[in-house]
Amino acid sequence: MAELDLNYDQLLATFAEEATEEIAALETGLLALETTPEDADLRGDLLRYAHTLKGNASCVGLNTLTSFAHAYEEMLERMDGNDPEVDRALAGLLLSGIDTFRRLTSEAGGQAAVLADEGLRRGRSTPRANRSLRVSADRLNRMLDLAGEISIARGRVQQLLASEDIEELVETERELDFLHGELQEMIMRARMVPVGPLFRQYARTVRDLAATHGKNARLVTTGDDVEIDTTAVEMLRDPLMHMIRNAIDHGLETSAQRVEAGKAPTGTISLEAKHEAGSVIIKVSDDGAGLDREAIAARAARLGIDTTDLDRVIFESGFSTTEEANDLSGRGVGMDVVRRGIESLRGTIRIDSRPGLGTTFTIRLPLTLAVIDGFGVSAADETWVVPMANVLECMELPREESLVERRAPSPADSTGEAPVAPRRLNDKSGVLLVRDEIVPYVRLRTLFGLEGENPARENVLVVQHDGMKGGLVVDELHGASQAVIKPLGDYFAEVPGIAGSSILGSGRVALILDVRAIFDRMEKDNATE
Repeated sequence: MAELDLNYDQLLATFAEEATEEIAALETGLLALETTPEDADLRGDLLRYAHTLKGNASCVGLNTLTSFAHAYEEMLERMDGNDPEVDRALAGLLLSGIDTFRRLTSEAGGQAAVLADEGLRRGRSTPRANRSLRVSADRLNRMLDLAGEISIARGRVQQLLASEDIEELVETERELDFLHGELQEMIMRARMVPVGPLFRQYARTVRDLAATHGKNARLVTTGDDVEIDTTAVEMLRDPLMHMIRNAIDHGLETSAQRVEAGKAPTGTISLEAKHEAGSVIIKVSDDGAGLDREAIAARAARLGIDTTDLDRVIFESGFSTTEEANDLSGRGVGMDVVRRGIESLRGTIRIDSRPGLGTTFTIRLPLTLAVIDGFGVSAADETWVVPMANVLECMELPREESLVERRAPSPADSTGEAPVAPRRLNDKSGVLLVRDEIVPYVRLRTLFGLEGENPARENVLVVQHDGMKGGLVVDELHGASQAVIKPLGDYFAEVPGIAGSSILGSGRVALILDVRAIFDRMEKDNATE
């Protein structure tokens, strides 16, 4: 009986996963049918989705869901394409049924989770639907082949170690390294999933939210087959939702306003994905009125926020141009969530807005979140890894005649005279000249409270983030290499500046630095001095 319970749990988990896809396909098809009710092929696809859902629900004994799917299927059959107005009205009713499908499927998923918890208690590990990935058989076969070739190469290495044939050993090690690299790439690609399902889930959101607020809008997606890391898919859901809601509230005009401006009465929100130079680019665009920079500047001034860079102001916590909060915006948390979500993915975001033509948010993300190109450094006998995306250059820390003391501007600064005389700095931080540019720096050993004396010779790793530059003073520079990211859990949750960890070839643990968080710490330290 216990084995039967375990199998049923797996069956429910599989049903919930597949049903989610069928429901999403139903929703996308119904949205399309609202604009093309005469499409007979599309109506046939919708019937197949509903019929499959009904059959699968019946197989796992979900009688309520089976009955609902049967009634849903009968309503779909009433859409015959003879009366477009009736078909559109039916499509609207069927869209409301999508929410019922999702609720019933969610309940089935919850039942699977309960059964899974009972099976742990019995000493068995049970797969969860939301932790699964679909991998093609060809890709799995290639990974299996690579694992076999690596085993053969390892056996060859052991033989060569006994024979002490150094030249052949080196050649075999190179072959082993090549095979390992290909296997690693295949595994990383197995983590990649297309963005299409993520994009299409917002079609209903755009339609319903716009209608609720007296506007007409549609969603257009491009690059649905572009693949991104599966972790990024989950972490992008909330940022994309906030940007879409923001576009509907602040960007798109009403139909009357759009017609008066010479635009189509229905606004367009676009989601686009593409690969570019080893990164994933995601663009969220609208063809609305564009950013009201005067309103942004005025609101920021009232809130006491620096208005030097208005694009950055939008992402400040608590900022909103809406005076009274509504169900879309006004609380100043949406775009702050966007910024934090993108940065947690080691990504960047920039804004391009033109008055009367719309706004585009461009997100750049690393291709994979499991491995990064990093630059290794050491300080206080510990090794640290800095993401290469943040590294600009490295140099020896200049002696005191090349350093500049950090201080508040004086009247002499505006006269064109030398602003500062070279002087010795404290042991923690300061500024230095890098090609006639003043760059602040901080010692890594003092930033994290590491014990020990500073060595006679120190090095500076010049890093950048979001247009800002800074220097990390370290003991030694080790150079570039790949780092496999390992999560740290809650161990370093209270230590800003740590993004993760990696295992070195020596077996020791190296901490991966979060350059953005380090810059934030430097700014706070500067403000308190």
